[in-house]
Amino acid sequence: MEDQSLDALLQLNGVQYGIQGDFWVKFEVRRVNATPNIPHGIKYSLTLHHKSGTRLLGFDNAHVPKIKRRFLETGR
Repeated sequence: MEDQSLDALLQLNGVQYGIQGDFWVKFEVRRVNATPNIPHGIKYSLTLHHKSGTRLLGFDNAHVPKIKRRFLETGR
């Protein structure tokens, strides 16, 4: 049996809500093949836009490729 909370999350795909006339938020949620970076098989994003269409803020589960430790150390 599928998890009902997962079904509810997937139903948000494509939903947009206006905020005080000048802004809107958009949900994108879809199933993908599970990978080491996305072990649950769900790709998602939540974005905030201005009415001009400019994206102001976004949250998602996109992952940056692993950075070699030598680039993270200070003083080099």
